Amino acid sequence: MNISETFSNKYILTFGYGNRKDYSQFLEYLQNFDVKCVIDVRKSPRAWSRRWYGDKIENLCQSKNIQYISKVSLGNTSGKANWVSPTPEKVDADLCEIAEIVAQGNILLLCAELDPARCHRVEVANCLNKLISAQVKHLK
Repeated sequence: MNISETFSNKYILTFGYGNRKDYSQFLEYLQNFDVKCVIDVRKSPRAWSRRWYGDKIENLCQSKNIQYISKVSLGNTSGKANWVSPTPEKVDADLCEIAEIVAQGNILLLCAELDPARCHRVEVANCLNKLISAQVKHLK
């Protein structure tokens, strides 16, 4: 089996929670896409609502047998859709680590911005896609 076959049926999903008041859509996506790992790509895993703090998401994921990882290096300091990592020296290693996780199953990149067109997670997903050629799907 070559590397492209390893990832051809895997998904890199992206999801922004925006102003959502509950987890219903998030949980639906996790189940429908058989997500194995949620990768939090916020520079700080905090939110306006405590519900979306990293520790709360981690607990929710664990209750569903889904791995949760926060990757601060994949966060964004620009405040816009263009991606400027807070720790650029860690980006390549973290992307390679995530690529290995995708080999095990679908992942979901989690960020705050509801609209993927306005979020850096699109760039993060594109960088991962260049490494492994998995399918990218931006969820709303």
